[in-house]
Amino acid sequence: MKKIYLHVYLVFALLVATFIVGSFFDYQINDALFSNKDTFGLVISVIGTIPGYGVLAFLGGGLVYLGIKREYPHKFWKYFNVGFGILSFGLSVYFIGKEFFGPNGFDYLNINPLFGLLIALPVDAAIGFLGYKITCKTNNDKLWLIYIILALAIGVALIGGVTLLKSIFHRPRFRSLGTVSGLEYHNWWSVCSDYKTFINDYGVLSEEFKSFPSGHAGTCGVFLMSSLFLPYIDKKYEKISYVLFGCGFIWTLLVSFARMRVGAHFLSDVSMGALLSIIFIFIAKVVIDNVKYFSHSDKNEL
Repeated sequence: MKKIYLHVYLVFALLVATFIVGSFFDYQINDALFSNKDTFGLVISVIGTIPGYGVLAFLGGGLVYLGIKREYPHKFWKYFNVGFGILSFGLSVYFIGKEFFGPNGFDYLNINPLFGLLIALPVDAAIGFLGYKITCKTNNDKLWLIYIILALAIGVALIGGVTLLKSIFHRPRFRSLGTVSGLEYHNWWSVCSDYKTFINDYGVLSEEFKSFPSGHAGTCGVFLMSSLFLPYIDKKYEKISYVLFGCGFIWTLLVSFARMRVGAHFLSDVSMGALLSIIFIFIAKVVIDNVKYFSHSDKNEL
């Protein structure tokens, strides 16, 4: 094992351990922590995805710069980078914005969820501008492709991993147990096959059957792991990447606790959500580190 990856291995081992513990004691842990519509839990839940999805806004700003300012053998790649950057930015605004007044946020205020986009837009604009300014300092001519690979790894983790598993298991959220007649606790491996009955006959929102795995924890994992890509921009960001990794780990713990506190997820849910992001993004980094094409001639660059 490379020493540079030691902190990743430690976090991975911790998440695997908590996933195992949760698999046996999910219900007991949530029963002790649960506080319906807890203000602290809801606030952290609402802002919890900003750092993770904010990575997409950062990549979007960076790709727009690389598309406009860098020269490529064919103009297609300039347009592709700008288009991919705008798409990444737009997705970031959408995913962050929908949390504010949706089922996982302050939905009881009866505010149109679209207003959440108005809150997310300036936040993402600031993050995107930061990505633009930081990226303009790079000499790494392969950075545009590294950004795209990272963005694709994020998509695979959150859509191909988290969303796919949610649609397979349909695990009921803890907050719905006891409020809907006949709705019982399910372990993560126990598929809730009759979820459509509760949706059609009792009017339960489909969102209440998306407990496993946690998308919020998945976005925290994105923030955690994306920090490892900073040195590709410039070697001087290596120390900062370790600091951000530590911040990402603390944020993952805080958001995971908040999601369990409001009964949105179980321990095994948040552990698996973060693990999926760590696995797919780590694979992307290992591939980049071991493909000669990404070796830069400047010794100050990775």
